[in-house]
Amino acid sequence: MATGTKKAAVTAAPNKTEVTADQAVQGPNGEAVENKRANYNKLVRTARLRFVTLENIEFKILPEVLAPENRDLLKREVDARTKVLRSGSEGGTCIANITWSIDSKLNKRRVVRCRASYVISYDGMKDCSEDTIGVFIDNVGKQATYAYLRSLYANLDWAANLGSSPLPIIQFLPKL
Repeated sequence: MATGTKKAAVTAAPNKTEVTADQAVQGPNGEAVENKRANYNKLVRTARLRFVTLENIEFKILPEVLAPENRDLLKREVDARTKVLRSGSEGGTCIANITWSIDSKLNKRRVVRCRASYVISYDGMKDCSEDTIGVFIDNVGKQATYAYLRSLYANLDWAANLGSSPLPIIQFLPKL
């Protein structure tokens, strides 16, 4: 056993995934990591996407980005922020907002900005903890909206004649 880890027995509530003493490893907040993983995996199996809606978009370029000599000097950053608007732990339907930002910088100066905000909804969230739903939205919800963002950004990039490379393929790993 690694230093700083503890084994513990976890008593499962009715209709909950059982975690044995050998599987349970206490996390920093005392909740078993394996129990969190089991709850997350259960949610992944039961959740059903209801809709993804583009709520808002902002796109701006500065003229110097169009100069051919500057194209190879651009540094692109992609970031996402998530916010659960309604968890659905009681009614079963979760609604969340995921806002993506894509910034291209030339010598530390932002010359391209794309910000797209999506509202996403899932069914099948009933009786899940707020923490598990938050992890789900941070991983599965982001992944679901990223496909729409890649398509949107490719169209905007083409319309603005930027000629930048496609957005990268991404993968999120749950932080349990």
